[in-house]
Amino acid sequence: MPGLNYWEDSALDYHFDTENQASAESGTIQPIPVGPKDSVHDAIIYPGLYAPSGYDMMNILVRVMSRANPIIELGAIDASCALILCDLQQPDCPVVYANDPFVELTGYSQREVIGRNCRFMQAPGGTVRKSSARKHVDKDTIKKMRRAVERNEELAVEVVNFKKNGRQFINLLAMIPICWNSAEPKYSVGFQAEKTW
Repeated sequence: MPGLNYWEDSALDYHFDTENQASAESGTIQPIPVGPKDSVHDAIIYPGLYAPSGYDMMNILVRVMSRANPIIELGAIDASCALILCDLQQPDCPVVYANDPFVELTGYSQREVIGRNCRFMQAPGGTVRKSSARKHVDKDTIKKMRRAVERNEELAVEVVNFKKNGRQFINLLAMIPICWNSAEPKYSVGFQAEKTW
């Protein structure tokens, strides 16, 4: 049986102090003391525990849903929605996050996706270079997508994409740029679904 990691081991050895334990048994509620910069002061909570990717996707999705003057109406979004996050401030806007539903939709692993521009899905085998001619995708759709990224605009399109196994599918893609501690958009969130009708 594999050994426990530090956080699991700490959780098993965690003991409440007797003062808080006594107040819990008596039914009185005592506030948890917090440090000056801490919102929670608890030795077993690891700051990145729920975001191992390093990206606060809940915060990003809140920014998407609360953006001013949305052009694209996304409707309800849940955890089964395939999405990727692209960094607009890095050269060639690479994917920096891909969720598990995206992996399920495309067949590409997160390792195969991170660091690449999304255009890799526009040809079987993922062999598409920047500014190369697209054989399988409508050129006007590509122009719209490129323009939306350059102008930091929202866009919803149906685009021909390819799964890792080479199977073609129609991707219902919504691209939403979001700001992050600046006036200029930092990320573009790509919401994706396979058209099945």
